[in-house]
Amino acid sequence: MVHIHATQKLLNTSRISAPLHITEATPGQQLHSWYCTLQPTGFAGKMLVTYYHEPSLITVVCRGQTIKGTHEEFRERVANLLQRHGFGAEFIGRETALMAEYVVSKTNSRRMLGYMNEIKLQLEFMCSKSNTYENIATDEMEDLMMNWLYQNPEKRSGYNTALKYWKDQGVL
Repeated sequence: MVHIHATQKLLNTSRISAPLHITEATPGQQLHSWYCTLQPTGFAGKMLVTYYHEPSLITVVCRGQTIKGTHEEFRERVANLLQRHGFGAEFIGRETALMAEYVVSKTNSRRMLGYMNEIKLQLEFMCSKSNTYENIATDEMEDLMMNWLYQNPEKRSGYNTALKYWKDQGVL
């Protein structure tokens, strides 16, 4: 099971009334906790839902406006993103199988909200370069975010990327 921490706006559009709670990962599961929010695209009535893994900050971009409407696409996009970046088939299969079910709660990390707001601006800029909603390059957005520098919370002076995080974990 995956735990999705959603922003209030996304909870509202998804018509979910979620408490603030914490779940434990299935033993051996590494992609358990995700934050998500609505991403404006600049096209009227067209939104994206972006998912951010905590703590590695893998970013997954899905077309839609609700959690329920994007969950299956989210699972597929996670698998494709990990495959594009050299993750093992066993790791991808195990993690995406554990994502079949999800629980939703409110966001509870200001650090993650800060990261999401920072990335939201970058993704909005990338959306503005597309001439139609259908031409938004979601794969390109995700690939860019895999190498996006962020401050490592475990070190006062040091930066990390999603790919470096997984190399340090011994997955890549």
